Amino acid sequence: MQIFIYFIAWFFWTLAVAWFSVNLLKPHYGRPYPVHFTYEPSFFNHFMHWDAVWYTHIAVYGYRNSTVHIPTIAFFPGYPIIMKFIHSVVDKNISFLYILPAIAFQGASIYMLYLLLKDLNKKDSTIYMTVLLFTFYPSSFFGMSAYPVSALNFFAISVFYFLRKKEQLLASFLAGLGTLFGPLAVFLSVVVFFDTAKSQKTTDYIKAIFYALVSLWGFFAFVVYSFYKFKDPIAFIHAQDWWGKPTLFERLSNIIMLIPHDIPSHPISTPLGVYEFDHFVNLLVMIAYILIIVFALDRLPFHYTLFAVLILLEYLWALGGIFINTSAFARLSYISVPVFIAIAELLEDYPWVNGVVAPLFFFGNFVLEALFVKNYWSI
Repeated sequence: MQIFIYFIAWFFWTLAVAWFSVNLLKPHYGRPYPVHFTYEPSFFNHFMHWDAVWYTHIAVYGYRNSTVHIPTIAFFPGYPIIMKFIHSVVDKNISFLYILPAIAFQGASIYMLYLLLKDLNKKDSTIYMTVLLFTFYPSSFFGMSAYPVSALNFFAISVFYFLRKKEQLLASFLAGLGTLFGPLAVFLSVVVFFDTAKSQKTTDYIKAIFYALVSLWGFFAFVVYSFYKFKDPIAFIHAQDWWGKPTLFERLSNIIMLIPHDIPSHPISTPLGVYEFDHFVNLLVMIAYILIIVFALDRLPFHYTLFAVLILLEYLWALGGIFINTSAFARLSYISVPVFIAIAELLEDYPWVNGVVAPLFFFGNFVLEALFVKNYWSI
């Protein structure tokens, strides 16, 4: 019952923050989208910004691999497939219907994390506090947008849960399904491999490799589709060049120079300069992420820590080539289940951790959603 209350509280909190943003923040319309559709009038249109528009474009028109406009093949097909089904039924772009699956995945993610922590034998107070922090993580509002964030969370948490239940085949299938929704789910194959290998009395690498490959079936399907459609099996990787193709030195330089870019400097559309400030919030979340993993290093299995580190490294790699600031970290790190397991571990011995993490998460959630709703680049 308490988990359901968390979900309901998240839903109305997210709507309340959106109302605040719509009515009190100055608008910022970002860059224009070269698209040819409109959404039916709805308050939920405020959640259909940035990548959500491109997912809609894919659902309505299919994929394209362009060097002139954004190559939509860069986006993975899981969520657009759901949106395409909805569009084929109603033949309209109704934002709430596009968002509804994300809301369902968010609720399912919250419940699955509860089951996972119960299986880890955590105290009830620790479980509920950790689930609360997950529910109001700074990027949880993407559970109310046409983004695959909450779907990725659901599949990732489910994989960790079913591996603990020794149901490797089911875990591998769900991991593979997750790879249809985003590239970060590919790292779940690492968890599947190590967990399967160590679960045997005698190490069985053949079985571990088999399940690891099964956990990539969605990714392999996208590769086959890319080859069939564009004669390029990794078109979704080559499409990243649209945002720039830095050399290794330039990429490393960009990463090193991130922090100076994140200090608030001058206002953009708001009196407080919150456009820069949202980057600063993401930077704080990234620092908290790293510290949580470091301090819980001896409390997590090796492959759990490895998964969290791979998420961080992939983010930094992309960061050096695309963002040149710490935007998007809160969104991309939400899939990192081991971080929430680590938080639960730390809360059991150091309750004061909650006094540091909770204000950061709630404040970050408010800032990032308020800006996203007004179409700031705060994703």
